[in-house]
Amino acid sequence: MFKEKKLPSLRSKFWSLIISRLIMKAGEINDTDDIRRDMSGDKISFLRDNWKKEEYIDYIDDSIGSLEILKLNNKKVISNKTLLYLHGGGYVACGPETHGALITQLSLVTNCHVVFPIYRLAPENPFPAAIEDALASYKNLLEVGINPNEIFIAGDSAGGGLTLALLQKIKSEELPMPSCAIVISPWTDLTLSGNSIQERGHRDPMIKPGPNMQVTVNAYCGDEDPSNPLISPLFAEYFDMPPIQIQVASEETIYDDSSRLYEKLKEQNSGKVEFIEWKGLFHVFQAFCSGWLAIPEAKKSIKEIAKFTEKYIN
Repeated sequence: MFKEKKLPSLRSKFWSLIISRLIMKAGEINDTDDIRRDMSGDKISFLRDNWKKEEYIDYIDDSIGSLEILKLNNKKVISNKTLLYLHGGGYVACGPETHGALITQLSLVTNCHVVFPIYRLAPENPFPAAIEDALASYKNLLEVGINPNEIFIAGDSAGGGLTLALLQKIKSEELPMPSCAIVISPWTDLTLSGNSIQERGHRDPMIKPGPNMQVTVNAYCGDEDPSNPLISPLFAEYFDMPPIQIQVASEETIYDDSSRLYEKLKEQNSGKVEFIEWKGLFHVFQAFCSGWLAIPEAKKSIKEIAKFTEKYIN
């Protein structure tokens, strides 16, 4: 376990303030119709394509059947080292426009190519649509001849939960496991039973306790029980899993989703789990990793991911 002891940077405090104000302006999400109103692309249009400027990366729009995929081919990488990245957004929002900068930096710092499935979102496509798309993406990597030892999977927030659900599906279908996995601020408990929701919710600018969380849970779960381990991976078993790195920030509303997962992995995946806590930071601060206002801790976080992958991918 590693805990960052330094005080949070001024840039992280700046972004925390900006995010708090944006979230307050968005208002409450009281039903599924509000999800599309408050999480539409128009709200984040200023992010679009600003990250598609890296000269060493080719950004390619592709598909697997009807599933759209964004590929990042790193021109400096001569191996097949590939990251399958599953984005967050509560299973109801986000995509390349919100995560493009992050996956670009991950490609550059970890020296890999990236496959970014634009998986189906709830409420239009509830569970298990996202898992089906994630599994199709992984199977495609194997089908095109990429060695599983050169594949690693990562995701943030809901994408972190989806990463853990995908590992369960890979195991149940007896597919070869990837080299390792990284979960950033993973949402692992959609029953919302973690104490940190009340204890730390007022400290996290990104996720606020209240109707918003339950509406999002309902949108994704549909008629399924949220305690289903494929929905809430905290309740899954992790024997015979690949090495897993967990990164979480100390101020997170869903901090307990990571801390409880770590305790479980220590018992069931002993010797193959790493836990990193970032003091004073907020949910998925890693997204603010590029440009002159980048959060320094976000860059350090990505370097920790790179160090982790280097242990398991030659």
